[in-house]
Amino acid sequence: MKIVEAIKEFEFEQQVNGLSKKYIALCQHRLNSWKTYMIDELFIDEIDNVTERHIKLFIRHRQNLGREKNITINNRLATLKVFFKFLIDMDVIKKENNPMADIKNLKEGRTVITTFTDDEVKRVIDSTGSQTYSNIRDKTILIFLFETGVRVSELVGIRNSDVFIDRIFIRGKGSHERYVYISKKMRRQMKRYERAKKLRFEHIPSSMIDDYYFLNQEADGMSRSNVNKILRRAGTKAKVREEIRCSPHDCRHYFAQKQIKQGIDVYSLSRLLGHSSIDITTQYLRGLQMDDIINIGRRTSPLRDIPIKLV
Repeated sequence: MKIVEAIKEFEFEQQVNGLSKKYIALCQHRLNSWKTYMIDELFIDEIDNVTERHIKLFIRHRQNLGREKNITINNRLATLKVFFKFLIDMDVIKKENNPMADIKNLKEGRTVITTFTDDEVKRVIDSTGSQTYSNIRDKTILIFLFETGVRVSELVGIRNSDVFIDRIFIRGKGSHERYVYISKKMRRQMKRYERAKKLRFEHIPSSMIDDYYFLNQEADGMSRSNVNKILRRAGTKAKVREEIRCSPHDCRHYFAQKQIKQGIDVYSLSRLLGHSSIDITTQYLRGLQMDDIINIGRRTSPLRDIPIKLV
C-alpha cells in the first residue's frame, strides 16, 4: 500500500470512530509532514518499505530543523505509533515489521511551571470595577478562573442549567464531564453578577437571550477571545510580572499549585481539573519550592491528631 493511501485510510478510521475534527486534523498534519519527508527525501512511497532506520532519520531531520523541542517531536512519534498500530490491526503490515516498535521517546527537559502569586491574583481581581454590568461580569469571570481552575472553553460553555447551589456542571475536554465546587466567596460574587445580568437584559425578550451563564453586552454567549482579553487587560492594570502570560491557562496553573500547597492529594486535584491521567496533574508539582513541600508535610503529619503521651 502507498503511504498516501494508508494515511487516507487512517483518517477514515478516525472519522468512523467519532474522534474530534481538531484531533484528526492534527494527526493528518503530522503524518503528512512525515510522508513528505519519506517521499521527497528518502524516495519511499510504499508503507511496507518503511524501516526503523527511516523513522530515526526523520527524527534527526526534525532535530536539524531546530524549530521544535523534544516534546513536539515526541508528539509526532506518538501519532506515528498509533498510525502503525492501525496498519498492523488492518493486516497492512506484519507486527514484526513495525518500524515504531523499538523507537524510544526523546528526553524532555522538565519545565517548571511559573504562575501568579497570591498578591498578583488579588491585584488582578481588584483591577475591575463594580459599577457596570461588564465590570461585575468580568470580576466574576476572573474569580471563576482562579477559584475553579476551569479551562476557558469550559467556562464559556457553562449554561444556566449547569449552575447549582453548591456546584457547577462542567462539560470537559474530550467528553470528560465533571463538577466543580462553588465556594462561599464565589457564590457571593455570582449573586451580584446574576442580579446585574437580570437588570441589564430585563427589557430584552427571553427568546433573544442566550442560555449561557456568561453573556456579552448583546446577550450572546462569551467567546474564548473575550475572556482572554478580559484577563490580559486586568493583568496589565495589575502590573503582573512579564514572565506570566496572563492567560486563562495560567489561572489554571495557579489553581493547581495553590491546591497542592493547601494539601490536596493529586488524585482529587486530577478530578477537579478534569485530567484524563494523574501523570498530567503531577506536572504542577514541579513548581513547588522545598518550603512548600515541608509545610504540606507538616499539615498532613500522620501523628498530628493522635493524642500520644510523650515522656
